[in-house]
Amino acid sequence: MENILIVIHSMTPSFSKKEAQLAAFIQEQPQQVVEMSVQSLALTAQVSAATIVRFCRKIGLNGYGELKLALSAIQHSIATDGYREIAPGEDAQLIMNKLETHLTSALELTKKELDLQLIEKVVDLLHTASSVQLFGLVASALPVQDMYQKFNRIGLPTLQNSDLRMAVTCLSAAKDNTLLFCVSNSGETREVIELLRLGHEKNLPTVLLTSNAASTAAQLAEVVLLTKNIGESAIRPGATTSVLMQLFVGDLLLFRYVSKYYETVSANLKATQQNINRIERSRDLK
Repeated sequence: MENILIVIHSMTPSFSKKEAQLAAFIQEQPQQVVEMSVQSLALTAQVSAATIVRFCRKIGLNGYGELKLALSAIQHSIATDGYREIAPGEDAQLIMNKLETHLTSALELTKKELDLQLIEKVVDLLHTASSVQLFGLVASALPVQDMYQKFNRIGLPTLQNSDLRMAVTCLSAAKDNTLLFCVSNSGETREVIELLRLGHEKNLPTVLLTSNAASTAAQLAEVVLLTKNIGESAIRPGATTSVLMQLFVGDLLLFRYVSKYYETVSANLKATQQNINRIERSRDLK
């Protein structure tokens, strides 16, 4: 089973004794919990209702109702391999609620997982870098493209590649202070591993955005920014939630950079807008 059960399992070391007792019951009897009131669950799991409420908030949910919804969303993974979140005949409202729960849980857990000191370190690396080389493939190429557009807009000289040969070519000719920033949800993407090894050989600063702290790529990167992976449905091969968490971290880096180096960024944005306006005016005159 995926999603909220994975979240609960991953957070077990942080639970109190009663919370761990509740977590064990939920993981053993998820379908039964969906049918229970909070009072019934408290009695059966031998915990208090207040413990259930605290537990739900701790795993990133607003209350017991959201927990039941999240558990309901994965019930069908037992019966069918292809529809692990959505049941046949569900209307748009229920599907929307399930997606909201999934994304909210992932965002809350990612916020807890992120080390803000590392965010500051990456912001400073971006500022001192002679250039930034971004790399990510398939779904991870989307946040890479987003950061490429935004970083260049605020005055950070940035390149992005989705071809390993071209990325190696650019990195081989890179200046000493080039920052290599890779995105790989699994941390086991072969191309990302090879690029990080090359970055290490060239003694370049390296950053990895991933959900797997124990991955091969994470062992190679100087700085590892962690998102939270709470599972993906078999009918969402684009890894939607993972991409959204990566976009979130990218925007966090962007806005923190703008905040920290506001005067420099403002001047860059002003110059960019003036040049765009000038080019647009000259084009209109033709």
